This record gives sequence, C-alpha cells and structure tokens, in this order.
Amino acid sequence: MDLTPSSTDTAPSSPQRLILFVSADAQEVVNVQSGLEDMRSKWSLEVAQDATSAVASSQRKSFDAVVVDLLLPNSAGVGLLKEIMERSPDTLRIGLTTAPERQAIQAVGAPAHQLLSKPCDPKALKAVLARAFASRDFLAHDQIKQLVAGISSLPVLPQVYTELMQELKSEEPSLERAGRIVAKDMALTAKILSLVNSAFFGLGRTIAHPSEAAMFLGTETLKALVLSLQVFSQFSHLKIPDWSVENLWKHSWATGVLAKRLCEFEEADRTATDEAFISGLLHDVGKLVLAANYPGKLQDNVAQARQKNITFWEQEYASYNASHAELGGYLLSKWGLPAGVVEAVAFHHRPSQARRQSFSALTAVHVANTLGKKGPSECHLIPQPVDVDYLRSLGLHERVDGWKQFLSDSLEKRG
Repeated sequence: MDLTPSSTDTAPSSPQRLILFVSADAQEVVNVQSGLEDMRSKWSLEVAQDATSAVASSQRKSFDAVVVDLLLPNSAGVGLLKEIMERSPDTLRIGLTTAPERQAIQAVGAPAHQLLSKPCDPKALKAVLARAFASRDFLAHDQIKQLVAGISSLPVLPQVYTELMQELKSEEPSLERAGRIVAKDMALTAKILSLVNSAFFGLGRTIAHPSEAAMFLGTETLKALVLSLQVFSQFSHLKIPDWSVENLWKHSWATGVLAKRLCEFEEADRTATDEAFISGLLHDVGKLVLAANYPGKLQDNVAQARQKNITFWEQEYASYNASHAELGGYLLSKWGLPAGVVEAVAFHHRPSQARRQSFSALTAVHVANTLGKKGPSECHLIPQPVDVDYLRSLGLHERVDGWKQFLSDSLEKRG
C-alpha cells in the first residue's frame, strides 16, 4: 500500500467539513453555534435535537464529525453513535457526558473516539475538531478505512488526560492543580512516580507527588506519561498466548526514552523532542487495538511472520493491506494529537513514505525502534531493519553507527 500523500489526499473537493451536533439542550446548541461561528467558511454545522432526526440527517449526508449528547433519553445517544459507526466508520465520533456518567457510558461501550464534558465548551470542541481534521488528512486511505470498519472496540481518550489538557490550556494554568488532577487516580500516580524516580530521569531527588513531577519534568513529559499509561491500562485485561501487554509497554517505554535521548543528542528543538517521547510511548498503540479486536488473528500473524521469516508489520500487510502503525496514527489523529506525533506513529516502519523529510520525531522513533532494541524482538520475530535509504535521503546515513553506540550506551547506563 502506497501511503505517499497525494493532492487528492490533502485537498478535498469541498473545503467545508460537515459536522452534526446532536443535543436536546437548546442553550447548549446556541452556545456551540456561536462558538463555531468564525469557522463557517471551513465548517458547516448541522443541528439535530434527537436521535431520530440525527439518523435521518446521516442518511442524507456524509458527516466528517458527529457530536452527540450521550445523556439523551433511553440511551439514544449511544445507539446513535453505534449506528453511525456502522454506516460511516471514518466519521469522527465525539460524545458529550458529565463526569459522574462517564464510567457508565464507557461501560455500555459507546463507540466514541473522544468524550467531552457537558455542557459542551465551544472552545474545547473547536480545538478538538481542528486538530483532528488537520491530522487525519494524510491517513485518509481506503485500506485504513476498511481495517477500521471492522473494529468495534476502540480506546477512548482518557479522562485524566482530558482534564489535564483543560487545566494546562486554561488562561491561568497551574502545575499544582495539574498534579492534583493526576493524583486523583492512585494507580496512575504510583506508576508515574515510579517512572519519574527511575534512573532515566536522573533527577537527583525523590519525587513524591505529581505536582513535583510536573515542576521538574515539564508539562509535556507529564502529559505523555499520563496519556500512555492510561491508554495501556485500558488493555491490561488482555490475555493472549505468546503475546503480552506488559512486554509491549516495556518496549514502548524504551522506544520513547531512546527517541527522546536521540533528539537531545542531535540538539533537536523542544517540540520535536517532546513529540518523539510521546510518539515512542504510543508508536504501537495500533497493536493494542488489533489485539483487543482480533486476538486470534494476531496470534496467526505472529505464527505466519515466524514461518515466513518476515517482520510482523509485513505480515499485517499480507492480512489487512495495512498495519498497526497506520491504525495507531489514525486513532491518534481522531484524538487530535499533533500532526508530528500522528506522522511518527503512522510511519515509524516506513519513514520514507511520510511528508516530512528532515530530522523529526519520526526519525527519532524509527531509529529508536530499530537500533535501540536489545536481544530478541517482540514475540521473537525478525527485527525491523533501519531504513538506510531514508536516512541517506536526509543526509544522516553516516550517523547510524554513532547512533547505535549512543543508544546502546544509554541502555547500559540507565536501562
């Protein structure tokens, strides 16, 4: 599958995105209409007050995004999202709910890519839509859509991460308040403090609270840890023979750590360094989605890859005509993560297919994922080779041996 972006990928025939907003709350509708008014040249907003009207609208038009009040009577909002997912799996699905109802909504399996708080904050909604629309364009390929169409269980953008983002984007953000948000989840706090106090960060003192972690590490690193740990926790229940969520986390952690160090070694800018860390932590999130939805197929692909002596992602192409990499990038684009992160995740096996052809988070993640591995690859499969042609095109191929030694030293020193 050729994932090279073309003019048709990035320049849709109509400049307008079609958005369906479904809510019985008249004031909420007015607020959203007013809040999105300045996007009228790019976005067309249609409103429905109930699920029946929304279904009729979705049968007439193909919406780029739907925003649904999940507290509609008789779980009509949840049913609406499920129907839209079946009819148009590529549509961005955003659910609105209150904090007390969030767990119940997730328990019934509402197929939302993101959950936002009620009443809907127009600024937050606009930011989510803008980021998602910007990031998804270069992943709008039929093969990805076909793969996604068969997936019924997708992780939801975690609540603590959502609250943390809202705090850090407020007019007067507070690291202390950000720490308190994280501290509400005791299991998450324990994991973060364990990682923060590990040798990798080398802070020289013991960090006892997430607020201290935010102060010493910076908000971007804290956000990356919160998001990745919460995403992996959504799949902790998976028990698949010859495959382990815990092992995948260890590999993802090592990749994020090494990608960040490589950016620092190359004196990359702060944005690239931050994006490399979170991209490394989440570069295999697509594997989690496939494991949750197709556990038998995952085992079969592992066996087939061993038998053919090919990489796991090459076997995925044989099965799906796509791989976990593009699926992960697709999911993160739906969550509205930065384009640099989406690109690094989507193309970490085939970096030469990406738009950006310069040292970036993608370069760091690709190199960390290939040169930074110690011992047998995941599931004892053939390891991914570094793309020397890609590095040569960037004028960086002569640095491979130095990078390999640097990454090896990093693993030896801090593990």
